[in-house]
Parts: sequence; structure tokens; C-alpha cells
Amino acid sequence: MIILDNLTEIKMKYFQIDRTSEIKVIGRKDGMSQVERIEDNSDETQNYIDFKNHFSGYNQEFWHTQDKAFRLEPPVIKGRMRKNAKVTDIMWYGSVFDFLNHIYSEKYINIIKAFDIGNYKTFDFEIENIPERYYLMFIETIILEEIDFDKSILTTGYKITNNLKYHTVNNLLGYKEFKQKNVISTFEKLAIPKKYFARDIIETQATVHPFYSERLIDFLLDCGITGLQVSYNNSIELDFV
Repeated sequence: MIILDNLTEIKMKYFQIDRTSEIKVIGRKDGMSQVERIEDNSDETQNYIDFKNHFSGYNQEFWHTQDKAFRLEPPVIKGRMRKNAKVTDIMWYGSVFDFLNHIYSEKYINIIKAFDIGNYKTFDFEIENIPERYYLMFIETIILEEIDFDKSILTTGYKITNNLKYHTVNNLLGYKEFKQKNVISTFEKLAIPKKYFARDIIETQATVHPFYSERLIDFLLDCGITGLQVSYNNSIELDFV
């Protein structure tokens, strides 16, 4: 874990990250997954079934049973590169286990493990004819109950279509009611507990893409990590309260 000094904490910024869909980087003209999963006999084992059932969109208790993820020991998940796909350090794969959207190279994992990323668990992912090891990764996630909705700001619409609107809700119940009425919406600002400040990776149930600290992003890019896309201009603002 890397320790921050007070000056670094004051200047710390966060940006959301994703896997790039640029053709010249990933090799796929459709921008879709670079790797397809291979099914085999290991899919019939109880360890795999437990893993699949936990990381399933049908698991309605997932966010309140996160600790189970750290006890799962599935067999090695296997895959192969899709036609014309290029190998990068962060890749989409298909079909996807819910809440495990990417696979990461060993180089990538070794870098982020040196930072403060909270509790995490990796699962082996073997790619046919690719010598480097890859992993699925789950990081303990801030659930909706921890968010201070009263200090958060929601949006609907878009600037480009001149219908952007800002909204506030008082609590989790208000947020759930708002989401029922506004399925297509996002946060302008997301207020989370101050105890998470200075963590280098922040995952939240309320957002699709994780937040990385600027210093972690800079280090990944300096190390030549490929496939990483950083939302410098349109990330949700994190507010630590």
C-alpha cells in the first residue's frame, strides 16, 4: 500500500475508467469483446456453479453478500482471442459474469496491488495460446445504503440535446423512486463516506465504471498499460462527506 502525504491528499483527483473500444487498439471493428469464454467440463463442478450463481444478475442479494466472493474458488476460467482481436492489458470478454466485466493482465494486477485498492479477489482466467496470465477481479463495492443522496446530484437528459436537468433526492427511498421514473439518468456528483478518501480504486453500486485515483492512472499509463480508457472530461464528481 502506498502512503499519501497531506499535500497529495489535498490534490487527489478521481476519474472513471473503462476498456477502450478503439479499433486500432483492440483490433475489433465492432468494438465488442476481444475474448470469448470456452466452456468445458469444469463448468459442471460445484465450485464453478457456486461462482456462477454468485456473480449472476439473478442474485438479488449480491450487494449484501459481497463477502462470499472472497471465499469462492472456481476452476480456471478459460477463453480464446476472437478473430482480429489484439491482446491488451485490460479486455472485455464474453459471455460476462455480472460484476466482473473485464479481465486484466498479470502486469496490470501487480501494479494496482501496490496501491490502496481495499479488499479484492482475483480469479484465474487462461487465454488459449497467450502465455501471460490473466485474471477476473472483484473489488469490495460501496453499496447504495452508504451513499449520502442528500448531498449528491442526479441528472437526466444531455447537454448536446439541450435537455440536461439536475435533480436531488433526500434518501435511498427517494433515489429508488427517482430511478423508477427516470431509467436513463446518472450522477453529476456522488457523495460517499470520507473514510474512502485516498483509496486508489473506488467501486460503487450506483455507477457502472469504477473510479481510479489520478496518481494510479498516471502510473498505469507510465508503465505502458494498454486498453485503458480514462474519462477525464465526463467523470462523475466524487464528494467525500
